[in-house]
Formats: sequence, C-alpha cells, structure tokens
Amino acid sequence: MMKRSVQAASIWMFLLLGACTKEPGYHVSEYQEIKFEDVPEEVKIPTKAWDLLEFKPAVEGATSLGKNLIFSELTVYLVEKNPGVVEGEAIKIQLPRGGGTIDLSRFITDRRGTFYVGFEFPEFTDATGKKVLFLSKARKRRLGSEIFGAGCNQYFDITDEFFKKMKAEGLKVNSTQDRYLSVLGGSFLFAAEKGADVHLAQVRFTNSQQPQFFCEER
Repeated sequence: MMKRSVQAASIWMFLLLGACTKEPGYHVSEYQEIKFEDVPEEVKIPTKAWDLLEFKPAVEGATSLGKNLIFSELTVYLVEKNPGVVEGEAIKIQLPRGGGTIDLSRFITDRRGTFYVGFEFPEFTDATGKKVLFLSKARKRRLGSEIFGAGCNQYFDITDEFFKKMKAEGLKVNSTQDRYLSVLGGSFLFAAEKGADVHLAQVRFTNSQQPQFFCEER
C-alpha cells in the first residue's frame, strides 16, 4: 500500500544506461511467469509526490474535486541481454492490486552483464491522465568518476521518459559492480486518471543480499 509522508524532496535528474535502440529489449515471445499474491507493504510517499499522483492542480489556490483511489494490478518484466544474468532468462512477474516488493536477489545472478526491465500497467489504457514517478531508496555511491544512486527519499516525475523507454527496449541496466541496484533501488509509482477515479500501483525493488546499497527505513 502507498502512504503519505510530509517529508518533501527535491527533483533530480533520473539517469538510465544507454539510448533507445532497435533491440527487442524486454519485448520477447516467451516468459517464465510468476504470480505474487502477498499484500503489498506500505510505502511512504512525499506529500508533493502524492499531489502529482492524484492529479491535483499545480496552481496555488486552485481547488480540485476529491478522487476515488483504486489500487490496481501491475506486471513487471526482467529480461536478460547477456546470457546468465537473469534466472530463467525472461521473467514476467504479476503483482496483486496495489503492487508489491520484488527482491532482485531472487532473479538477478552474480554474472556481470546487462538486462532489461519492463512494466505493464493496464489501467493506462483509455486513461485521460497518466503519471509515473520514481521514489529513490538507493544511497549515492561513487564508481570511478561517476555517481550512482539518486539518494534517499528523492522523487522524480519520469512520465515522459518512461513511455519512451517502454515503447522501445525498456529500462536498460547493468549488473557490473551492482550498478542496477543504485538505478532501480526504490519504488516506481503509477497513476491513471479515469474520470473521478485514479488507479494506483507501485513496485518496490530491493535486494536482501545487498542491504548496504539501500537507505534505512524509518
């Protein structure tokens, strides 16, 4: 479940590896399907991020009618580019209403290489408003001359970039030196507006074997 938090956060640039290519990415013909049925854990979300998810007017003083919040289903895809990176090569994870948490240690091996992440939120179909946010829970760390990880409790509106990536190969990440944990560590939040209803879902990425890369929960 998603829960409000009064803590504000600055919006930072959200970076992913590589540009769009003609590779199939996460769009493959066969997947190993896994269905999660556990009740989602609560996710604390900054108040301003909640306002974006509820499609509240950005103009100060403007009023908006209350929305009906409906928790909906979400599907996540993990597909390897380099052999042996993803357990099972191509995984399709079906999350229950509201979403859930994916422990990447179950699906990503110790082999170095690249894999793709894709998302399917059916409620985006026929939606008049669409929003995708990323709430980072990855600590910043330096690898060579580059900084990986957006920092604790930072949120980003990635809507436009998200749809570009999903139409192409998906999110392209690399497991060398656990870079993917610094990119994916946190929650992807989805909202689809349909009249007076807002359909919501989230997926949180963690790794129980590498807790040092993640922010402490409060």
